[in-house]
Amino acid sequence: MDIPQANQTITRLDAEAEHRSTPFTEGCVMRWRIFGNSNSPLPPLVLIHGGHGNWLHWIRNIEVLSRDHRVYVVDLPGYGDSDDPPDINASIQTIAGHMMTALDALFDRNQVIDLAGFSYGGLVCAYVAAQRGAVRRIALIGSPGSETPARRKGEMVRWRNADAAGQEAALRHNLLAHMMHGPNNVDALAFRAYADGVRAARFRGRGMAHGVPLNTILAPYREPVLFMYGEHDVICQPKEAAVILTKAAPLRECRLIAGSGHWAPLEGADEVNDALMAWFSAGAEQARSESAVTVNSR
Repeated sequence: MDIPQANQTITRLDAEAEHRSTPFTEGCVMRWRIFGNSNSPLPPLVLIHGGHGNWLHWIRNIEVLSRDHRVYVVDLPGYGDSDDPPDINASIQTIAGHMMTALDALFDRNQVIDLAGFSYGGLVCAYVAAQRGAVRRIALIGSPGSETPARRKGEMVRWRNADAAGQEAALRHNLLAHMMHGPNNVDALAFRAYADGVRAARFRGRGMAHGVPLNTILAPYREPVLFMYGEHDVICQPKEAAVILTKAAPLRECRLIAGSGHWAPLEGADEVNDALMAWFSAGAEQARSESAVTVNSR
């Protein structure tokens, strides 16, 4: 995809979205883009982006997922179009609390929803699933906290004080050092989605260096969990992570995305989309029967 096509894709999707704002604390709002069929019998599907990103982390997933689901794509506090949190160094637990407040403004607390989170957003997703109730199933993609060591490809390069050419070179370096595996996969859409998110990020919370294991966060959550990691994800050892995470509780599965780095929702979009569609369509008959009923007494 070249630059005009990338710009057109982002502009078109943004125009197709229903834009909504919800409060997450006094005087502060989160921005949402909502896609898909409002009459879908499946639970609403909420997508939570990763750190230093925004809704564009899901740019290659939204159209597929919204065929069968009403999809709610958020900008977390301090990212994208959302307001900053009152504490710009807020913990991830605080951000998760803000997320639940925003969800309460969108849905009744007893409304059953599905959640998917990427990277840092996977940790937010895990906290919300464990605390909110009425979360039917979740998918966590490239989430930290697997208790396996990182395997970084190289150091990140500072870019903010560089000129335009220097910024682009640094951002391309960082994109391949942390987010993606294959240089040939970095097209104009991937670069713009990454660069726009990074440039708009203000949040520098200490939750980015979060140390609570994912299994600990998810201990109260007994519903189905799908983990996904790119085969070449730099934040963990994917095969070892799969064993640790799936053995900790029943109803857990893990899928490794061949040829993908950390940003599997983009670099491995076809495989990730197929897996998410199958995962969130599972139990569809039960979801349909419960869609008008208050559920979850946990």
